[in-house]
Parts: sequence; structure tokens; C-alpha cells
Amino acid sequence: MPRVLRAVLFAAFALVLIAPSAGAEVRWLCTPAASADPCRGDLTTRVTAPDGSSRVERVEAARNPAVDCFYVYPTVSNQLATNATQVADPEVGSIATYQAQRFSTRCRIWAPLYRQVSVVGVLASSQSRDVAAYDVALGDVREAFRQFLRETDGRRGFVLLGHSQGSRMLRALIRRDIDPDPALRKRLVSAIIPGANATTKDFSRVGACEEPGQTGCVVSYHTFNQPPPGNARFGRTDTDPVGRALDLPGGDVICTDVQKLSGADHMETLLPTAPFAPGFVSALLVQFYGGNPPTAEEPWLVPRDRYTAACAKSGGANVLRIEPDGPVKALTPSPDATWGVHLADVNLPLGNLLRIADAQISAFKLARRPVSVRIGARRTSRGRRQLTATVRGAPGQELRVTLYRDRKFLVRRTLSLDTRGVGRQRFRLSRAGSYQVKVREGARGPVVSSPAQRISLH
Repeated sequence: MPRVLRAVLFAAFALVLIAPSAGAEVRWLCTPAASADPCRGDLTTRVTAPDGSSRVERVEAARNPAVDCFYVYPTVSNQLATNATQVADPEVGSIATYQAQRFSTRCRIWAPLYRQVSVVGVLASSQSRDVAAYDVALGDVREAFRQFLRETDGRRGFVLLGHSQGSRMLRALIRRDIDPDPALRKRLVSAIIPGANATTKDFSRVGACEEPGQTGCVVSYHTFNQPPPGNARFGRTDTDPVGRALDLPGGDVICTDVQKLSGADHMETLLPTAPFAPGFVSALLVQFYGGNPPTAEEPWLVPRDRYTAACAKSGGANVLRIEPDGPVKALTPSPDATWGVHLADVNLPLGNLLRIADAQISAFKLARRPVSVRIGARRTSRGRRQLTATVRGAPGQELRVTLYRDRKFLVRRTLSLDTRGVGRQRFRLSRAGSYQVKVREGARGPVVSSPAQRISLH
């Protein structure tokens, strides 16, 4: 057992640890209204090629993103109580920079401060199997999510972001609050929740993401660079020492092949270069990298090392196995082999996750696109013209298209929009007049009209 782990485990049992009572107020680490927070910052990136050459890439946060992100950070607190207080300690800021900041290029980020189970608390719970502290943490996350919903437009989509304990909180949040609610499911762009043993039994209606651009689904995986041991903490639920927390079910663990889903040929690693705040996680990062993490003069780095990844079942665990793509610096599973390369679950494929989110956000926006219609006419023969109504809306949407001449009903047809959300309906005209097309979804949907157009047959 690593020295730092032994020291913290001793502290866990040497102290009298009492979880705070429920009912804390909502406090935020990151919100769009904040003047500055760790979920935003300078995203200038040093991109290093495998041959050692490099270039600088300028990256900007989105100015008016179409969706929001709700981020719940993993276990990082150095506080020596089972449940940490709602304080933006330095290590909390560091992990938000590592995991959430790049998503500011895709969404407005909301991140609650919550009474997470601290590092000490996780180690104690893993030994005692007492998981009551996780209920305290979830209470804060659910209350923050309710406030998030109140303060955002009821039609805006949202992406859930988490890792480890944060992902466990979001598993429970989806199970209790989103999966049963059709309106919230409709707003769910996706949930990116690695490192918490999400299973196929977690949800009734929200499934795993399997196709590019699929929305309302879950991305979950657990990275290992070696075959997982028989007592692996991730990739299976029967060996998860806190698997009973929050009444989450056991079963087959989801593994999303993020490299394949993103359409990339390798893992697209992104790392911030500022040192991680001192504490338990920073010590493990030194163990993980065999020294200080890679760095550069710019705030972000694409390191020289490249990896490929694919889902694989081994030793009873379903995990995302990463393999070197050329010479790389060895990564040491930390705290031990049962965790795999859990510390880098998010950053090893962060570029892939951004690609996946891009496709999902684009599909979500397209699915919510309002119906529009325009018309045009062309001559087909002497005394005849063809009128074409071009309709745009959501892919697969079925609409009723009605043609009028001089405000009098002529004909109604049904039109299905294609995968791009576009459809064309053509009408043959035999008389001159003022033509207009009206479009409606179903018998009671709102009516969208084209401008009237005067059409002569000569």
C-alpha cells in the first residue's frame, strides 16, 4: 500500500468523523454569472506531435453556447471529516480546471459545491462499508440541480459531467430525477459520467450512448492500462467497496468506446499545465506519472505520448483498455492496480469527449429546430408551373403541408423530414393567383406559414 494511502487511512480511523446534518444551502463553485471561476480560463494550448515538434493553438470559450453543463467533481477534498464542507478549497478548484474548463468551449458551466465524501471518508467507507455519508453528498447535488433548473431556460438542453464520486452522484440523480421525468429526459443532451460503475440496470429509459450524435444517453467507462485484477474497483460492481451507496444497482457495467464514438484514431489527451493543488490527489499524480505531470509554458498541453483504446472484458471487469501508440512514458496505476488509471479517466480522452459532445449538441439543436417554410415556383410547360415548398425542422418530423390560392384551401399532404431535418413538397399549378403554404405538426400543433407569393402562368 502506498505511503500516502497508509497515512490517510490511519487518519480516517484516528479521528472521530461525524457527517454534517442535511439541509445545507446551495453554494456554487462555477456559474455563468461569476466574474471568474476555475471552470473558465485561458485555453491556449501547446500541441506536441509524436516526433517532438509542437505548435500553439488558440482556443476560445463559447460566447453564446446553446446548452448548459452541470458538473459534479470527484473525490478530491483533503478535509479530515467524512463529509467535506461546501468550501472551494484549492484542490476543488484544481480538479474543476482539469476536468470541466475545456467544456466552456461547448456550454455554460454550473458546478455546485457539495458536501462530498472526502478522501478520508471514502477510505473509511471502503473499509467499514458504511455508506451513509454519500446520502448527505447526494442531497446537496440534488438541491443544486433543482436550483440549476430554476435558473435556466426550461427549453435549454444540458450535459451532465462528472467523474468518480461525481459520476456516482449523477447516476443517482438520473435514476431518481431525470429518468422518470419526460420533460427532463427531453432536455438531457447526454451524461458523461466515467469512473463510477454505471450499469445497464441503472435507468429504465436513459440508455448508453452507442452512435455518434445520439442524445439523451450516458457515456461511461473505466480506463486500465493493464488487465484488471480480480478485485478491481472499477469495471464490475461486485468488488466495489462502496457499491451499495445511494441504493444504486449492481449488474453489467457500461463501457463506452470513446475513441470509436468520437471518430478519432487515438486518444486525444488534454492536460492543464498548472501544478495541482497540494494534497492527496497531487501526491497520487506524482506516483501516477513517476514524477511531475507533463507541463508547458501555455496553460494547456497536448502531450507527445499517444494511446489507443477499446473496450475489453477481462477478469470479470468491462473496462476501456488503453495501449501505447508508439513510445510513451509509463503510467502507474494509482493508488494501486485495482484502480487502473482512474486518475486520468477524463483527461486521457478529453479531446474525444469534446468531439462526442459536439456531435450530441449539434443533434440536440437540430432536433429542437423550429419549423420554417419557404416557397418558390418554376415554369414546367406552357401555361403550367410547379410550386415547391421547402420545409425545415427536426429530423424525422412528420408535418401536414397545406396549399392555398387566394386564401382558399386547395390540397393537403403529409411530409416527413429527412435526417437533415429538410423536406420538399411539390404542387402543380394550373391557375394564376396568390399562393401560400401552411405547415402544421399533427392536428393541433402551431401553424407556420410561408409569405404569400403572386404567381402568373405567363
